Amino acid sequence: MISITAALWGILAIVLKYALQRFSGNTIIWFRFTFSFVFLSGYYLIHRPQFFEILIKPPILGILAGLALAGNYLGFTSGVALTSPSNAQILIQISPLLVAVVGVAYFKERLTLLQKSGFGIAASGFVLFYWDQLHHLMISSQQYTRGNLWIIFGAITWAGFAVCQKLLVRIWTPQQTNLLIYLVAALVFFPLAVFHEFQGLVLSDWLTLIFLGANTLIAYGTLGEALKLLPANQVSAIIVLNPLITLIVVGVLSVRQLPWLSSESTTMIGYAGALVLLAGVGLVVKKE
Repeated sequence: MISITAALWGILAIVLKYALQRFSGNTIIWFRFTFSFVFLSGYYLIHRPQFFEILIKPPILGILAGLALAGNYLGFTSGVALTSPSNAQILIQISPLLVAVVGVAYFKERLTLLQKSGFGIAASGFVLFYWDQLHHLMISSQQYTRGNLWIIFGAITWAGFAVCQKLLVRIWTPQQTNLLIYLVAALVFFPLAVFHEFQGLVLSDWLTLIFLGANTLIAYGTLGEALKLLPANQVSAIIVLNPLITLIVVGVLSVRQLPWLSSESTTMIGYAGALVLLAGVGLVVKKE
């Protein structure tokens, strides 16, 4: 299950960058949550109708989790639009560090010396990657900074979502909470979606949207199950491999010089910084 989530999130930013050529970010986000809610509702309407109990008297934490995940989608999608898939996937790694901090502060979890050193290593990698990006920008520095602020916002809200979800699965099943979370987020973006963008779509457009919707459905479905087994400071361990997958796929695609990937500008120094950052995050979420 964990490997499925890692793989899906690893290529997510790349597909998002492609989709943003055709659709606005708000439209994409609304479709992803609506697709996931409709599909999950249809399945449980037939197999486990009792799961809809959570929608009758929704817990406050569930609503907050939905709002937090909506914020994460907005931040990450905006960051991908303004910068690049690789940049977004590297910087979003702030989220597991934030989850670890919450785990210590709220859940009273203890960090080992190795985990503590991971924070310093991650910070060093972040500085190295950020320096490389600033010195090899294919876009304006203002746009890059604005995009990074959106990504940081997405990381903060994802940490909030993860903590809420961790508390929710003590009472509700992961898929029940997903039903509520998808519904809340879909309602948030309903008035923001640009529906005329669905006119005149070709098959590739629909396949892209369906992939993005299925990405949410499957990735968060498997994540929800994993949340029952992992402590809070490891709840996002599965996303540590995502940027590696992104960097590899982007490297392969860059040979084709695709115009929608023209904002990619990572050098060997940037790749080294990314690996150091991921190594630090890996230490923070390490179980032993």
